[in-house]
Amino acid sequence: MEATPKSEDPGAIGLLRDVLDRAPFTGEAVRDALGAGDDILSRNRDIPVHERRLRARGTLGTLIRLFVLNLAVSEADATAALAPLPVHAAVRLGLARQGDGQVTPLVRLVPHDDLVIASDRRVESGQVPGHDHVPGVHRPSVTLAHLTVRRRIARALDLGTGNGIEAILLARHASHVIGSDVNPRAIEFARFNGHLNRKPGIDWRVGSWFEPLGDERFDVIVSNPPYVISPETQYAYRDSGMQGDSVSEQVVREVAAHLAEGGFGTVTISWATDKEDTEAGSVRRWIAGAGCDAWILTYRTEDPLTTAKSWNEHDDTDPAEYGAVLDRWLAYYERLGINAIAYGAVVLRRRASIANWVKVDPLPAERLSPASDHILRVFASQDRLAALGSDEELLDQRFRLVPKHRVTRARALGHGDERIDLSLEEGLGFQASIDGHILRVLARLDGRTLRDALVVASRDGRLDASDEERFVAQGGALARRLLGPGFIEPATGIASEV
Repeated sequence: MEATPKSEDPGAIGLLRDVLDRAPFTGEAVRDALGAGDDILSRNRDIPVHERRLRARGTLGTLIRLFVLNLAVSEADATAALAPLPVHAAVRLGLARQGDGQVTPLVRLVPHDDLVIASDRRVESGQVPGHDHVPGVHRPSVTLAHLTVRRRIARALDLGTGNGIEAILLARHASHVIGSDVNPRAIEFARFNGHLNRKPGIDWRVGSWFEPLGDERFDVIVSNPPYVISPETQYAYRDSGMQGDSVSEQVVREVAAHLAEGGFGTVTISWATDKEDTEAGSVRRWIAGAGCDAWILTYRTEDPLTTAKSWNEHDDTDPAEYGAVLDRWLAYYERLGINAIAYGAVVLRRRASIANWVKVDPLPAERLSPASDHILRVFASQDRLAALGSDEELLDQRFRLVPKHRVTRARALGHGDERIDLSLEEGLGFQASIDGHILRVLARLDGRTLRDALVVASRDGRLDASDEERFVAQGGALARRLLGPGFIEPATGIASEV
């Protein structure tokens, strides 16, 4: 049975955090010590290499061996590395056990930016995690954090909080934060992490979905549910036990119902689809009539075999056993008539009094960064576009190119054609190909109306009168193309992120 940290001694947890900060136990320092890239999560076969890199790293090396690689260290080394926190205090907190001259870790601690998050230990070769296993921070957690709207608000909810990282981040800009999870061990880890990251006031609750929340409403809700479409019930953090994509549907519907007017909800999801469906038809059905505007973001679409492979492959997988698991998953998909599975997120905003809009875009996950400002800008732009009666009305609006952008120009060898790309250096990192005429328009969005910018740009480009007329007439469509993804914004701007 896996150990669970204890939170009854906040003073000792605070002392542990002081020890980690002095080391310094940061993402940059740990990666440098391990000789790792962006990902601290080591494969089992990398451990011997990391061990040898850490031999000359002193106190930091001991802390990494103990809490990142989950290797036993001598009592003498542990005493020196944890001082002034006594080793017996770390044992009492449920972080380690002591005996035979060694200190053996019982949890994993990993730095993420300025946070340190405790989770269950690294899974070793041949080990099967328990149903209530609490994983560390993974890519969907980071994606969810980046897609969360961060404004000063009264009430926020992290539904299915896991190790608690999303609730801890919400506590930076929400007066009251609730973190809920059906897994009691997850809540204990989350409570410990709240103290470890100096956010002790979070309201932690145990229960299934919205059961412990009743009719409460929130200004922001985030959720990274066990959305994997799977025949399994093995892992609480991955497998919901619900058929097909019904867990994603249920969470999206319930999040929409528990948002306060004007509140935002972000949910990571997966759904059964067809390769040809680029408009997320299933997700559109889930939110129809929910009283929310919705921005659906798709990361990728996979065939069933690829999904079965990605959720079941391990370093030490036995080929025969692995094949049997793949066959079981494929039979499940065939029985449900699933021939493709999409992964993504949906950002909801409750506006129950008017007609709601739905927008679908691909998400370039490799370029994603904190996106609150970008999300707010896109929602404001979509409101503006939905309210306009025609493209003609856009011509008399004043816009500006957002500050965090980049224009790149490239000419292929042996060819005269130049490629011009406009990309956002913030948020969702969208990119669009443009031509020289559009680039000249963007340069003229300096406070004048779009119509005037189009006229000046067409003359700079030496268009004749008839081409200029057509160019200006197409300006409304151009504005929609640039306004929708957030490349341009009204010249007055919008509120900044917290």
